Amino acid sequence: MSNKALITGIGGQDGLFLSRILIEKGYEVHGITKSSDLGTLAHLEEDVRDKIELRVVNIAEKAPIDTLISEGQFDQVYHLAAQSSVARSINHPRETIESNVLGLTNIATSIRDKSPQTKLLFTGSSEMFGDLVDGQQSELTAPNPQSPYGLTKAFGFQLVNAYRKHYGLWAATAILFNHESEYRGEQFVTKKIIQSVVRIANGGDETLSLGNIHAQRDWGYAGDYMEGITQMMERESPDDYVFATGQLHSVKEFVEIAFNKVGIKLEWTGEGLAEEGRDTETQRTLVNIEKRFYRPGDIAGTCGDASKAREQLGWVPKTALDEFISKMIDHERANQSSKS
Repeated sequence: MSNKALITGIGGQDGLFLSRILIEKGYEVHGITKSSDLGTLAHLEEDVRDKIELRVVNIAEKAPIDTLISEGQFDQVYHLAAQSSVARSINHPRETIESNVLGLTNIATSIRDKSPQTKLLFTGSSEMFGDLVDGQQSELTAPNPQSPYGLTKAFGFQLVNAYRKHYGLWAATAILFNHESEYRGEQFVTKKIIQSVVRIANGGDETLSLGNIHAQRDWGYAGDYMEGITQMMERESPDDYVFATGQLHSVKEFVEIAFNKVGIKLEWTGEGLAEEGRDTETQRTLVNIEKRFYRPGDIAGTCGDASKAREQLGWVPKTALDEFISKMIDHERANQSSKS
């Protein structure tokens, strides 16, 4: 009999990669979505998508979660579902807490009460650590979240550890640093950058407006990180792991790489709100800075130490920054071309 897995939040970029990996491994895959919209699953190969059993469930409501966990008796639950935008969490803290805190609590409690043999994997975030103070951030770094989103991820990490300790559940947290892909959601700045760069390359006369382009992130590829969490699940005993590249890049670097990929070289002038990026050939301003895109309490930098995952799981990130930026651009070009 094949292993049976449930993926909450299956409609996001991570859900697409995780679904494909598990089905290739022979799993029976079930998924929870918050609406009938397929989300990124629409990009899956049809023969793969047809193997996924989808259900529309509000994870903040306990009764339907109890029923699903009780009836499903899953071998594994991957809890990906979350309100995952830091900016949105600042503007909508209640929505973020209801989705992220209640959702995880409902899932974990239902497993405890209805299916205690089920393995639970929670996807945490580097946002639980706050700003990079020294070196790199690991599983032992003290939480210091700077946003409601980061707070919910820090809470989730502690909750998972409590359920593991007090109830003996196989429960673990994958602490995921920033990870991108061609299926990234519209609400993220990396997607905004790629969309604008492709439109400009296609002759658009727009200017890409951004906030703090000097913020630094440890960016990896979502497909690599989903491979890592399946390796976590294969372990006999639960433990927590950071997944990261250990390399810092600024938003400014991300923008430069993206423009280079479409044959445009930028030069930068000015400082602060007056800083702008110009096409070196035409001297046209392609990037400018707007105060409204600065986030209060934004984290200046995060950088992960994934040595534990490397040593115990044999996991290493395979896809370099410029490689997945190319994937994002190719995907966006095809998307914009199909709409024209």
